[in-house]
Amino acid sequence: MHNRFSMFVMLAILIAIIAACSPAPAQSPTSAPAPTKASGGTFVYGSPFEPSALNPIVAPDVVTKWILEMIFDGVVAINDKMEIVPELATSWDIAPDGKTYTFKLRNDVKWHDGKPFTADDVKFTYDTIIDPKQPKTIAKSDYALVEKIEVVDAQTVRFVLKSPNASFLSKLAIGIAPKHLLEGQEAATAAFNRKPIGTGAFKVDEWAAGQKVVLVAQADYFRGRAKLDKLVWQITPDSNVLTLQMLNGEVDGGPIINPKDLPKFKEKKNLAVYESVGANTYIGFNNEKEPFNDKRVRQALNYGLDKKTIIEKILEGQGVQATSEIIAQTWAYNPNVNLYAFDPGKAKAMLDDAGWKVGASGMREKNGKPFKFVLLTNSGDKLREEIALFARQQWKEIGVEVEPQFLELNTFINERVLKSNFEAIFLASSVNVDPDFLSRRWSTAALTNGNNFLRWANPDVDKLLAQGIAVTDQPARKKVYDEIQRIVADESPTVPIYYPKTLWAFKTTVKDIVPSPINIFWNAEQWSY
Repeated sequence: MHNRFSMFVMLAILIAIIAACSPAPAQSPTSAPAPTKASGGTFVYGSPFEPSALNPIVAPDVVTKWILEMIFDGVVAINDKMEIVPELATSWDIAPDGKTYTFKLRNDVKWHDGKPFTADDVKFTYDTIIDPKQPKTIAKSDYALVEKIEVVDAQTVRFVLKSPNASFLSKLAIGIAPKHLLEGQEAATAAFNRKPIGTGAFKVDEWAAGQKVVLVAQADYFRGRAKLDKLVWQITPDSNVLTLQMLNGEVDGGPIINPKDLPKFKEKKNLAVYESVGANTYIGFNNEKEPFNDKRVRQALNYGLDKKTIIEKILEGQGVQATSEIIAQTWAYNPNVNLYAFDPGKAKAMLDDAGWKVGASGMREKNGKPFKFVLLTNSGDKLREEIALFARQQWKEIGVEVEPQFLELNTFINERVLKSNFEAIFLASSVNVDPDFLSRRWSTAALTNGNNFLRWANPDVDKLLAQGIAVTDQPARKKVYDEIQRIVADESPTVPIYYPKTLWAFKTTVKDIVPSPINIFWNAEQWSY
């Protein structure tokens, strides 16, 4: 049930994770060993957020993907060391031309309804994602490289690519969906999305809207039955209430949303605190809209935001300054880009140069139009709300009026972010194992067939993205992605703020938690209570 590759850049609402724990957990395994026996018990996880669609081929947000990890399996998986390992596949072969991938699949896997898993399910899943008649499936641009998918036999599937692609294996780390239950349906609206059937260690027993999602152990899971009997995802929208529930032992674990609460959790002898560092948390612009279609304006806003103060004062030091979408813990990270050190004087000069002058009101305007915009983010996260209000004050000091608005999570993602229906947004990206995820973030092709919801592209970046997947030599690829990061930093389509140190608290009675760079639930079948 290991991590599936996070296919969407978007939300990471709270968290993206790297293994660094206090107290230290057991040594992270390369792939989770099969549970030997069930130890029983019900684990209750508190979350401010409710999942959206429990379908791996349409789920748009990272929070939902955490639950999907426990319900579905992928052809391959990403383990806690960011390595690609077999999951539903037992092995694979790559042809010398780099264009044909043949996978041998396990023959002992069943869907939760007892039907056998076969190569037909793999082909169906990816055919559905690619299908233009299925408009809301995830990351279509990731699979534009696929020429065809062939079922060789029940346990063998072959992918033929249009050209070699160094990142292809990582694109197969998403959950496989059942053909016998979804064929002929619109994936985004299927009733299946509320009552899913997967192959994972847990199956859905109940989803009470706005209250909880109850998962129960699948008795005949191919790796062995999970140690827990039940895992309950309890929804508590108010993060302050959730904090009290965690401190009072009303839930067994959850995120420490506000770093200022960390001392309270460390004082509790019955709680263990886990720390992790993860994905870029940023403010992004709709780069097609005025005034954000002007590079000088974007750069000015970047210079006008004091990221170090956010990290030191609001985050209480629980974060490091972000530079790009690529995190420092991966081989493709480039630290040598413009960090936009806080310089309000420079920000003001750049806005002047862009024609946004200070008017009689003391705020900036151009051709009689005030520089005013709405900054959207999700509600329920007090830390994020505090940072949005801090940004409003900082940008007011350089003459820009900002109105933060806080929306319910699914509305924020589905109605605003995915539809590019915004002026500016505050959110986090997801941790990705291969830097080619930037193709669906910044490419021209992804403007119409991907996730370029920030509406920024660059012809030089398009060429570099193509180069990045055409070569397999990692040092050569790193040079390419270093240059991409340099260009993106210079163009400033977003304001990277911080890589968060994500904090979690679990009762000390919960054992074998091993955070990974992508998902703390990656080995939930190993947890005992």
